Amino acid sequence: MILKRIRLGVVTLLAVGIAGYSVVQYGFIGLDKAGMVVQKITSGEVLSDMWRIMLSIHIATSIFALILGPFLLMDKIRHKNKLLHKQMGYVYTAGVTGGGMSGLYLAYYATGGWIAQTGFSLMAITWLVTVFFAVKAATEKKIVQHRRWTIVNYSVTFAAVTLRVWLGLFMVVFGTTHYDVYYAYTAWLSWVPNILFILAYLQRKKSFDY
Repeated sequence: MILKRIRLGVVTLLAVGIAGYSVVQYGFIGLDKAGMVVQKITSGEVLSDMWRIMLSIHIATSIFALILGPFLLMDKIRHKNKLLHKQMGYVYTAGVTGGGMSGLYLAYYATGGWIAQTGFSLMAITWLVTVFFAVKAATEKKIVQHRRWTIVNYSVTFAAVTLRVWLGLFMVVFGTTHYDVYYAYTAWLSWVPNILFILAYLQRKKSFDY
């Protein structure tokens, strides 16, 4: 139980940290001054107003999902304040839906060519499909399945953190010279290992007695 709380605490800190970083980078510093946007402009890409709108939607909605996810999984809230858990679930679902739909649009324009475009597209689809099954299980009062799908879904949401970890590592090792190349790999590394790890974890915890 203590180990579980520590793991959830670390996840929460990382999620809040990246969410705060995103708010500062895109909200206060400005969208066009963010590293990813600057890189696209520098490489000669012409960014449409629609692209900027969709990126803003993606950031704003995804932040809610990223922050709320760990709190949805906390036993104290889930068992002792079911109304709050339910309300947070609504906001989380809206965040994933907005982030997934806008992410699917943005994936088409992803830096790194078809490898990145395919990776981010599949991530957005997986994100949307798993939240659908989580909501479906909840409406059918299948609590065990609902919790399982929520955990799987949040492993995709957490790609917001792992994406930046991988990019940071690649930049330290390779610099910015091969950004297009390793960015394409992060389109897969940011979420596939996450979901595989969680699926393996859930397989070992078949009782779902968290």
